[in-house]
Amino acid sequence: MASKKKLLVVTDLDGTFLDHSYNWDEAKPAVARLRELGLPLVLNSSKTVAEMEDLAMELGLQSPLVAENGGLLAIPNDRTGDYSVQVKGLCRKEILEVAHGLRSQMGYKFEGFADWSDQELAERSGLSIIQSQRSLARLATEPFLWKDSESLRLEFVDQLSIQGIRMLRGGRFWHLMGAFDKADGSAFALKYYQELEPDTEWQVIALGDSANDTAMLEAADIAVVIPHSDGANISPKAPIVVHAPFPATKGWNAAILSLLNEYY
Repeated sequence: MASKKKLLVVTDLDGTFLDHSYNWDEAKPAVARLRELGLPLVLNSSKTVAEMEDLAMELGLQSPLVAENGGLLAIPNDRTGDYSVQVKGLCRKEILEVAHGLRSQMGYKFEGFADWSDQELAERSGLSIIQSQRSLARLATEPFLWKDSESLRLEFVDQLSIQGIRMLRGGRFWHLMGAFDKADGSAFALKYYQELEPDTEWQVIALGDSANDTAMLEAADIAVVIPHSDGANISPKAPIVVHAPFPATKGWNAAILSLLNEYY
């Protein structure tokens, strides 16, 4: 029987923990409080491991990273300070072969990371050149912009699904990915901490703002929905659903501090 209860915080990054300038300054009070209480913070994002490593270091995290929408799991290595990376499901090369094959055969109009240089990605995303290079270092997913009709997109989705590939909406881009998603990544993080502290009963708080966060939020004990300023908000079903009072980082900080005050 578990001798204590602890909260495990699992968070999306873009539009949730990070603002549109990829900044997390407004979340510093809540991050400091989590650290003070000894509660783990797990980053669960469509970003690559290369992108997330620096942020994890900034935050002083020793937790696993869930990258590329659950397609990659990165386990921290205590001895070397780096990560052991595991690809789950389809690799990016397989995904691109199918998607680009369909584009050639059917004439679908879309452009993705595989089509762009680091300079082009920087122009489209607002990332720096170095950030773009890290974002292009993908192993399990392909972000892209759909430039065709909705009816053709649905047709494209059907043809992808035959090959075990899914298409999900993220913050700025659509994402092509295999069967694994952020909920699987969250489950992995929970298992990691259950094995690390077998006497602890963990409660998962998940925070997200986009459609590709829905499964992760619905798998959590407490789902925190970060609103969009344009009102295009998601409606996950979870045991407890909390709506943050502000968009992005400011809302993340307010929601976490409120929950921590309630539980501790």
